[in-house]
Amino acid sequence: MLDSWALHVYSQTVTFAQFAQAYPPRKPDRAPANDDECRLLSSKDGVQLLAAPPMTIDERHVPRRKGDPGCHLWVIISADCPFILERAVVTPPLQSGSVKHSNLTGGGPASCGGEIWFDPADESLTYVNGCSGRYGPCTTRELEDAVDAIRFLGYQAESFGWDDQANKPAMVLRK
Repeated sequence: MLDSWALHVYSQTVTFAQFAQAYPPRKPDRAPANDDECRLLSSKDGVQLLAAPPMTIDERHVPRRKGDPGCHLWVIISADCPFILERAVVTPPLQSGSVKHSNLTGGGPASCGGEIWFDPADESLTYVNGCSGRYGPCTTRELEDAVDAIRFLGYQAESFGWDDQANKPAMVLRK
């Protein structure tokens, strides 16, 4: 079993499965506000698995901050990383009006989660943060390792980074 230190040292070759081994899936940090927040969404709703570029992505934007247009939610579950547009239109509609990270897990455990944007001009460029109220990374190293797992697929992943003062993932893209 890899520990987080070993994973960080060898992050050039980290896969989602190795990440999940180093950071075992955990229950959501926050309880759902309604039953819909635990409704497992599927490919019919727009859920995709993050794979090597190029991928077919309907909305591509360069973000400035958390939640900007084109925001997709991601979580690492075992050897996969499902993601979905936060404002995806699902049927029947969700009570909250937007997708939650727990809709990618059915309210079950995940190793980490956040937001991702896909660049409109460069199919291999993504912008990633760890902003998830349920599965967000607990440390800067965990965030770095999750971003490295995305890079392993072949993406140039620009991380929002870590807000040291708030001790949580940064909400604004730092360039």
